[in-house]
Amino acid sequence: MYLSAGHIDITPVKPVPLFGFATRKGAYSKVHDQLEVNLTVLKQDGHIVLLYAVDTLFVPVSIEDEVLERFGEKYGITRANVWLMASHTHTAPSLDKTKPGLGAFDEEYYKLVVSKILTLTEQVLNSEYEEVSIEYGITKSSLNVNRRKKLWRPGGKFGLQRKTLIYPDHDGDKEDTIHLIRFIAKGGKVKSIFWNYACHPVGFTNRTEVSADFIGFVRAAIREQTNDKLPVTFAIGFAGDLKPDVTAVTDTKWLDLLGYFFQYKPKYTKFPSLSYYKQWVSKLIKEVDSVSPSVLQNAEAKLITSHTAISLNEVIGATDRQLHFKKLSIGDALHFVGISAEVLVGYRGGVKEVMGCDTINIGCMAGTDIYLPTDENINEGGYEVEIFKEMFGVEGKFEKNIDEVVRKALSSL
Repeated sequence: MYLSAGHIDITPVKPVPLFGFATRKGAYSKVHDQLEVNLTVLKQDGHIVLLYAVDTLFVPVSIEDEVLERFGEKYGITRANVWLMASHTHTAPSLDKTKPGLGAFDEEYYKLVVSKILTLTEQVLNSEYEEVSIEYGITKSSLNVNRRKKLWRPGGKFGLQRKTLIYPDHDGDKEDTIHLIRFIAKGGKVKSIFWNYACHPVGFTNRTEVSADFIGFVRAAIREQTNDKLPVTFAIGFAGDLKPDVTAVTDTKWLDLLGYFFQYKPKYTKFPSLSYYKQWVSKLIKEVDSVSPSVLQNAEAKLITSHTAISLNEVIGATDRQLHFKKLSIGDALHFVGISAEVLVGYRGGVKEVMGCDTINIGCMAGTDIYLPTDENINEGGYEVEIFKEMFGVEGKFEKNIDEVVRKALSSL
């Protein structure tokens, strides 16, 4: 297997609006840390796979179309081979004009980013490839938490009803695995790093500033440790209902549990200061650093990719857009499943059942237009089921038996 990789700065050069919070207005106040596109290209026997990590909330399909139009025929690249993954940071400008409820869209910035992605792609595709081996490892994280908490609130037929609120649920389902892959050249030098974690990047406390959130902090730490500004590709997991656990640094977990007993809200729903956020990030960096990857014995197995798409009408009514599913296998050793949605963690078990193996699950692929809740989530209601639709520019109701629709799509990969 051969690799070529690189990265490019996409930090805005003039103040533009940020994307990800409906209540935030106006342009950003300053740049805290830079935004990037990181690209790792794998090649084997003429088969090419492009793994992009873009520091933005969502990547529209239009950018994937630009990549395919420019490089598809020349390099034999199909949609199955292009993995455009948004880091999902909520403190970057918009690249998606279909969701004005989440922030204003700046056409000039969009064109700048598209130009830089195409430039980076051309540079990496035309650079010298190096033969690599693959090291893979995992660790468990204690730093994320489910954000769908059910509490009694006024309303309903009898004056009280159970409502699903955006509060941390310490007993809720979560994905706590951090995946780390190192691509190693023959001389032992690390050429690129890929990592995957299921956690919403919404913790950065200065919400008027440009930041890649924890993705940028971890990236900087990896580069400092390796003494090299190497490409670091991040892919968010099924994190539609997972967020940073502030109690890991505020020590308020038991206070929250006591409050929940009396149906009160938690003490903190976000980090009370940048200092607390940085403490949390420091813990995450230590978790990532604790991964001890091992060399894959069958790293020379062939790259296999597949792609399918269904109409969003099969999932939620009144839309003509598509929901994309992709799979990437590196032999029998590593399997990636990507979905163009903010996927809720409840799909983790279903993907494993369909695929028959452990997978590295990735949400927020190019073309993300919805949250993807399970049937159980839909029955519970909440932000990821109803409230998000107005901000995302989506109409209609979720259909019944979505679990089965998703299962069929995954089965076709």
